Amino acid sequence: MAITIRKIACPEPPVGADLMKTGQTTSYRTGDDGDIEAGRDVDFFTLASNNPFGNTNRFTDELGGATYTNNIVIDWSTYNGTNVLGYYRRLVSSGGVFDYIWNDAIDLGASFSIGTFTSGWRLWNKKECENLVNAETNSGFNYAPFGNAHGGQIEGQDIWTSTTLKAATAQAWRTRFYGSINYVAKTNSKRVVVVRTFTVNGTTLT
Repeated sequence: MAITIRKIACPEPPVGADLMKTGQTTSYRTGDDGDIEAGRDVDFFTLASNNPFGNTNRFTDELGGATYTNNIVIDWSTYNGTNVLGYYRRLVSSGGVFDYIWNDAIDLGASFSIGTFTSGWRLWNKKECENLVNAETNSGFNYAPFGNAHGGQIEGQDIWTSTTLKAATAQAWRTRFYGSINYVAKTNSKRVVVVRTFTVNGTTLT
């Protein structure tokens, strides 16, 4: 008896994903962001399904918990099945200096090292910065694990992004105290936050 094995065509996975929710839950009128809460996942802090550590927390440390011994915050809303974005939640400095012109901020980000993660760090870009702004807070980053009261240092700071303003390339985008994004000359001195793309293998991040 001949046995025929047929390969069943499976649909390709969808490309892309919905944008994340802004975090705003207070509504100021019908039809506004706080009323509709458009976006992906349950809310700003809760994933719609488990991360590789078996919980629905959007933010964890690199071990899946909330200890943040190395001040690394993994944002599981960025997980694509292979890679995930992680932030260092404290300002990067060298020799007690926290403020840098844009070119030096880029270099400082590239040279950052913490724990076993000694390479691959970089100054965050405009989208990576905006993805953390929680519109329900009064300063954009005033929430755990990034707020000053939670071990972070991003809240209330003037911070460079690595993104240049196309219309005037001597300027780059930066975040301001309330999480707003605008641009200034690259010769200004601002603070530095770094990110890294982590490879995920089960519950091990490298």
